[in-house]
Amino acid sequence: MADSSTSKLNLSTEPIQIATEDARELQITNQATAEDGSLTQITFMNPKLYVAAADRHIHVLKKYDEIHVQLTPKKNTVLHVAAQFGRADCVKWILQLPSPSSLLQQPNEKGDTALHLAAREGHLTVVKNLIDAAKQPKRDLEGGSTAVCKVMLRMTNGDKDTALHEAVRHHHPKVVKLLIQEDPEFTYGANTEGNTPLYIAAERGFRDLVHMILDNCSSPAHDGVNGGTALHAAILSAMTRKILTWNPALTKQLDANGWSPLHFAAYVGCHRTIVRQLLKNSDRYVIYLGVKDHGIGKRTALCYHPIKKNTLISYILE
Repeated sequence: MADSSTSKLNLSTEPIQIATEDARELQITNQATAEDGSLTQITFMNPKLYVAAADRHIHVLKKYDEIHVQLTPKKNTVLHVAAQFGRADCVKWILQLPSPSSLLQQPNEKGDTALHLAAREGHLTVVKNLIDAAKQPKRDLEGGSTAVCKVMLRMTNGDKDTALHEAVRHHHPKVVKLLIQEDPEFTYGANTEGNTPLYIAAERGFRDLVHMILDNCSSPAHDGVNGGTALHAAILSAMTRKILTWNPALTKQLDANGWSPLHFAAYVGCHRTIVRQLLKNSDRYVIYLGVKDHGIGKRTALCYHPIKKNTLISYILE
């Protein structure tokens, strides 16, 4: 039955081939649920509805009632489907239905909202449509449209990622800029890995996103994995100057292993320019601070100089 229900649809594009495979799974799940007598309250999505949302067939969507309550086995709504495939026109039509607020903030099995999926894939127009819909005054929304929009922007998934985390990780500059502009005062915290959007951008060498975050966010968090900071991460990608200008005090912050950014720069043998930038902004005690090194004992940043051949000692002696 699953093959016959989808074979007549247009499957010419790769996304729709994927959608069709998922649609078959949806139909099988529907049948299994009916046969085993499950008392679940989930209304599984009609396969044709899934394909219609994935292939922007609004005329097909109009044939179904209460499409907002139908879910895939992974608990994606029709809005999730349209947002993930970048179907901006479908997203806009779905959001014109009564009570769209529940769809805007509804998470799937992994905790992702439609905004998470659109930001992850870099679908700028879809992200705009979702934000615009959240700003619209609705009778079913409490606290005002502005508050509702910010709630959506700040929602985290199962990994504690916001939509901004996703857009930064996958390097979608236009989406990142829009998300920041809509909520510049919010301090985006660390996810389950301990990483903030600023740290992710620095770690991955996304210079444009580092500048965008620092220039537009009022107070961006700088935390990273293992107690490190965005400055630790920026050392490898040579973006220290911008972060030092923003917050020179980060030179004093140690990670979980007791390493300062200066220790890290000396260890990896950074260019003399980076080492000099760190030295100019570090207190003297950081230079002589000892940290544990693989059971060898405590070593200062000076100890790494002869190994990595940077200019640490020569600068100190100047």
